[in-house]
Amino acid sequence: MRREVLVEEPVNALVRVMTDGTVLPTSFIWRDRTRYVATVGRQWEERVQGKLIRCYLIQAVDDNTFELHWDPGENRWTLHRAWLRDLAV
Repeated sequence: MRREVLVEEPVNALVRVMTDGTVLPTSFIWRDRTRYVATVGRQWEERVQGKLIRCYLIQAVDDNTFELHWDPGENRWTLHRAWLRDLAV
């Protein structure tokens, strides 16, 4: 059973920049553990406190699901929430 957790923590992300300029996360570090991205699903943009934020719903290779937010103006990544199989992260 998965459990949704609101996280709102900064993370370091490794990304791939595609030839068309699209930025896709390939891994990120959360709580001293590298999470590798298996698939990038839905992507959308939100306006948060006047800033345009790029949002990514990703499936990690450990079968957990994460919502990452990227602020391109600050080049800052945040783990917004997670759907975890095991809460001992």
